[in-house]
Amino acid sequence: MTGISIGWLARRRARKAATGKAYGGLMKVALAPDFYLTGDVADTFDGRAQMVTVHAALAIRRMNALSGAEPAKIAAALNARVLDGFDAAFREQGVGDSSIARKVRKLAEAHYGLGTALSQALDSDGGESAVIEVLERNGVTQKGRGAGLAAYLCALAMRLEQQDDAEILTGAIDWVPAAEVR
Repeated sequence: MTGISIGWLARRRARKAATGKAYGGLMKVALAPDFYLTGDVADTFDGRAQMVTVHAALAIRRMNALSGAEPAKIAAALNARVLDGFDAAFREQGVGDSSIARKVRKLAEAHYGLGTALSQALDSDGGESAVIEVLERNGVTQKGRGAGLAAYLCALAMRLEQQDDAEILTGAIDWVPAAEVR
């Protein structure tokens, strides 16, 4: 093997490991009971999928803030892993094979839309009120119930922005449970 092939393989393995580590932490924090027990987010398949999406959006937003091709590749791999997880969740529910593709496509469209809207709200000057509007408009929270989740997401986004770039690239994202951020 040449040096180029070995370097490519090592980067690919590192990317896969970083994606797996980021995904594992993302799922742990997104599915933690904090927001479901308070009723801020519906404890349903869609509510949980939306929580996965908002956390994925924060991670991908942070990775996309880094320069170079590797952060973009890790962000894309993380996004693909999230979508694969949605597919697997439908299969676990026993959804028929003929309808899985349609359901995953619909969920993927919602995932991209919510993720993009949340990133734009975080980048705007609107602060928490812009995030609340996105959460309520997309049905993540009921009207009047988005303040706690918005405060958490804004604080988490700020915390991720302060995290070391090298840690982010290894997938060691500092996912903090809502109870610790509130």
